[in-house]
Amino acid sequence: MGFLPDPLHPALVHFPIALSMVGVLLELLAHHRRLRSLSGAAGFVMALAAAGSVAAVLSGEAAHDEAVIPAAAAALVARHEDVGLLAMWLLLAVFALRLLLVWRGWFVRWGSWLYLAAAVAAAATVGYNGYLGGKMVFDHGVGTAPVQRGAAAVAAPPAKP
Repeated sequence: MGFLPDPLHPALVHFPIALSMVGVLLELLAHHRRLRSLSGAAGFVMALAAAGSVAAVLSGEAAHDEAVIPAAAAALVARHEDVGLLAMWLLLAVFALRLLLVWRGWFVRWGSWLYLAAAVAAAATVGYNGYLGGKMVFDHGVGTAPVQRGAAAVAAPPAKP
């Protein structure tokens, strides 16, 4: 029994989904003058979301190598992979944008609104990819034990009488 869950991908993907949405919420709240102190926490949460997205993409690539993908789900899996990469790069870019805006001193005015718009776009992309992942699992059984066992039974040679 290992320390990490197997498969790892389903255990990791919920972090960037939740963290990107919480980061956007915190950033939105930080625009209120009494809640400006939340801005640092919002940036930290988005940094965690970006790091989590890298882990999700890497574990997804590993899961793809082992998963049985029904023919009906092949296009959906490809779209999920493409949107996952896009979401990862968007989250990394949003974090880099925040660092740049803070470093240049532009975050205190118009920069925070630009950042918020970019963070919303990234979080929406992450959420959409979560929707695609859910469709893969719940509509087609990608990565589930019954589909994996069914494929193994088909691939196994018949038992001798």
